[in-house]
Amino acid sequence: MPTVPDSFFERHPTFRALAHRDYRLLLAGSALVSFVGPFQFLTQVFWVQAQYPGRSVFYSALISASRGVAMLLFALIGGAMADRFERRRVLLATESASFALNAVVASLMLFNPFGGATIVAVIGCTFLAAGVGSIDSPARTASLPAIVGMGGLANAISLNMMVSQLMLPISLPLVGVLNGVLEPGQVYAASLVAWVAILPLISMLRYRSVGGINRELSMVANIREGLRYTRANATISSVLLIVLVVQLLGMPVATPLGLVFFIKVLHFSNAQVGFMGMTWGLGALVASFTLARNQKLTLRGTTLIGAVLLYGVGIIGMGYSRYVPLTAVSDFTFGFGFTATLLTASTIVQHTVADQLRGRVMGLFPFAGGFAYVATAPIGALGQRLGLAFLIPALGWASLLLCGLVVARRPGLLRVRPQAEAVLQAPASSSG
Repeated sequence: MPTVPDSFFERHPTFRALAHRDYRLLLAGSALVSFVGPFQFLTQVFWVQAQYPGRSVFYSALISASRGVAMLLFALIGGAMADRFERRRVLLATESASFALNAVVASLMLFNPFGGATIVAVIGCTFLAAGVGSIDSPARTASLPAIVGMGGLANAISLNMMVSQLMLPISLPLVGVLNGVLEPGQVYAASLVAWVAILPLISMLRYRSVGGINRELSMVANIREGLRYTRANATISSVLLIVLVVQLLGMPVATPLGLVFFIKVLHFSNAQVGFMGMTWGLGALVASFTLARNQKLTLRGTTLIGAVLLYGVGIIGMGYSRYVPLTAVSDFTFGFGFTATLLTASTIVQHTVADQLRGRVMGLFPFAGGFAYVATAPIGALGQRLGLAFLIPALGWASLLLCGLVVARRPGLLRVRPQAEAVLQAPASSSG
């Protein structure tokens, strides 16, 4: 059915993509996935601390590393699968597998069947669940043009990011409260309730989106084809290089090193650390809302470069500041720039890539994220040796330098502009 022109969502540009029924279903499922991810990860950390108090740091790091390695290994395969099979069916298969694997993890945490060796099984199942998630991600993002059309794509990507950011302040406090009154295994088992909604939401989707992959070639050949295409396209390769730099050097600051920096270098109290985490999330949320409302901005190369500048300045300011209000402003800027960079990069690539290769190219985004997860350990070791007071601003300067080199070699990125036909184009179906 065509979208009703005078609907509430059509009249409010910030929420325009929600005029499409399938997008509302997909977004609701994505919100639950975004909610349950940090919920389960932190619950695993609490479980490790309870079961293995003497090795809790090491085992928690192994669980995190297993997720990163899985993203590296499975993201490219997931991209090929998103182009090889009907994307809606890929989503149903991956979420079904995710439910089954997480049910096994919950059972292991509840019953501890292998004693001290149970951690090995938990890490293995967590690795597989993260791999399934890496297959899910490119199929999910590659489905958007078929649901909302190219004209609603920028808005849809921004709303996805906005909802993801909104889930964090809901998920994190709740998981802390629940782990205070229940055993971690019970809390992890309770998280499985999310799939009671996720699976029906995916089952109700009506859209059809199939990549034009050459099925006569092997999966490996399909992946190579996607990599060759990405390397040959100057805009896509430049954007992905920037994403890799921002993820690689920014994610360690956004997650473990930034928190340690606040405690060890700035001597913040627990309340101040929580406040700084909130300022980062607020910056990310404001970036998502701003770009959802002004979708043409996400199609400009200059917006991407501006976002990278804000991201770098935010890290540098945070690293040098010893004044709490300035640190808060810098952390907000860092969160805004980091989110705006990833959001704009994804939108530009989605509008540039050929549909038959969409899944394989979008699979490079979780691949970059997995690389960043794995690199967190050596970067953290470097911080231990050099000191975080030196390392944090150095990562900001390095980000700006490397991204500047990408733009210097590919100046055409600055001339990327939205195409009129892309802004006007609507999906052939799936609206409602």
